[in-house]
Amino acid sequence: MKESYFNTDYQEQETTIVIDYCKSLLIIYSSKKAQIERLKSRLGEPTVCFYTNHKVSGSKWEIPFNEKRKIASALSRPLLIGNIK
Repeated sequence: MKESYFNTDYQEQETTIVIDYCKSLLIIYSSKKAQIERLKSRLGEPTVCFYTNHKVSGSKWEIPFNEKRKIASALSRPLLIGNIK
């Protein structure tokens, strides 16, 4: 089933990366539809999805430090900001 996304205002779209040393996690949150789809294709389903009016308004991935390949993939420039022309 194809998910529908909440139409987040452009000025409110964000992607946040947090390195939690205490819990040994890389946490990525995004409210941008294109970014969520790119992250899903590389990292799989998010740990948590946030909903507004039954539509996805944001997603969060929590990646343990021992998953080095996933972390390297998650922090790659093309994944985070797309291809620069």
